[in-house]
Amino acid sequence: HLYPNADVPVIQMSIDHFQTPQYHYELAKELASLRKKGVLIIGSGNMVHNLRMVAWDKLNTPNYAFDWAAEASDKMKQFILSGDHKQLVNFSAQGRPFELAIPTPEHYIPLLYTLGLKEENEAVSLFNDKAVGGALTMTSVKIG
Repeated sequence: HLYPNADVPVIQMSIDHFQTPQYHYELAKELASLRKKGVLIIGSGNMVHNLRMVAWDKLNTPNYAFDWAAEASDKMKQFILSGDHKQLVNFSAQGRPFELAIPTPEHYIPLLYTLGLKEENEAVSLFNDKAVGGALTMTSVKIG
């Protein structure tokens, strides 16, 4: 419904799990020129994604988050809004809350692409900022 005429080019990408977070962030910077050509780029994942720790009995409890998940999410949002991408690229150095929030990076790496695609003076906003089941967040990032 966003583009009913389907007149916007979209490319699906796979994430090479053998590469470093820095590699993914730098690759995104190289892909940024596609935005100027009208290509829609969507990064789909979760900043906090630990299925092993989900409280399945709390899925319907609005915005339920474990302390570590809330702490990691708050720090991530702070880094996103302040433009401190280095901290997000180096997520493995951010301590225990990040370790629990990102036990494997495949759901987190799309965020690095989203941030790497951002131009210097573009606005960043967050929406759908909700926690689910204690160990997931649905926070979305909009560039521009």
